[in-house]
Amino acid sequence: MPVIVDSDFGGDIDDAFAMALLLSSPQFKPVLISASSGDAVLRGKLLKQFLVRTGHAGIPLVVGPSTPDRSGMSQADWLAASTTAQAPLPEAAPAIIATLKAAPAGSVTLIALGPLTTIGAAIQYDPAAFKRLKRVVLMSGSIYKGYGPTAGTTKDTPSKETNAAGDPAALRALLASGVRVELLPLDATEVALPAELQARLFAADTVYATPLRELYGLWAPRSPWGTVPTLFDVVPVARLLDAAVCTPKPLRIAVDDDGMTRPVAGTPNAGVCLDVDRARVLDVLARHVAPAP
Repeated sequence: MPVIVDSDFGGDIDDAFAMALLLSSPQFKPVLISASSGDAVLRGKLLKQFLVRTGHAGIPLVVGPSTPDRSGMSQADWLAASTTAQAPLPEAAPAIIATLKAAPAGSVTLIALGPLTTIGAAIQYDPAAFKRLKRVVLMSGSIYKGYGPTAGTTKDTPSKETNAAGDPAALRALLASGVRVELLPLDATEVALPAELQARLFAADTVYATPLRELYGLWAPRSPWGTVPTLFDVVPVARLLDAAVCTPKPLRIAVDDDGMTRPVAGTPNAGVCLDVDRARVLDVLARHVAPAP
């Protein structure tokens, strides 16, 4: 499956687990990765280091527009001096469009794991070429359930979700783009990482274990949500690997100016996962990132 991945790597730790799952899965062929949101240049350098450390330095990497930083950069200290001095990364929007034009129409899936500023820029750059995507699968929004009091829980009212609130206009543009959209909101992505699986991932004989352990060590003491990771961004990747992770429901989603996402009457503009099989998500993560000997 050829994929473009857009990530705000370096803030919450879920991006690191999602990237490890994606890179460890032979079902995926990453054709482009873009760094987005906040200090996107710094995020790009962190992603570059992660790719190099895990043996994927050949994947093209680009950087989107920087924006006001809402989520912080908990893992900035991971950056090595050699990575800090690297040459500037190419601009994301034209690279995304060029990648889509070079691939057969309807062959590439976009996985969006952060605020959609870069995706909005690509739509604006060439809306016709953007429609060459097969689909967009993204972690964004909150429909009926919101952030819970602890990792892996929800509350029975929606919340202003971080990715949707990061660029509501870009999310509206995506939903209106004519591309098939699969939305995984908080309703389906509040999956906590159990301590025993975390220990297995960190101790595994893989190229991902040490980077994940190091990044977690930087994130945990800075996390305002506690030290148990919530695997928000892992869920869309797991869904592409195992369709039974969730069942999308056709809905029409409106996006308010503050980033709240609401189901409204009208023609559906997305398939929305409103629940999740947490056990299947964790099983996918374990099998790919920490396979049994």
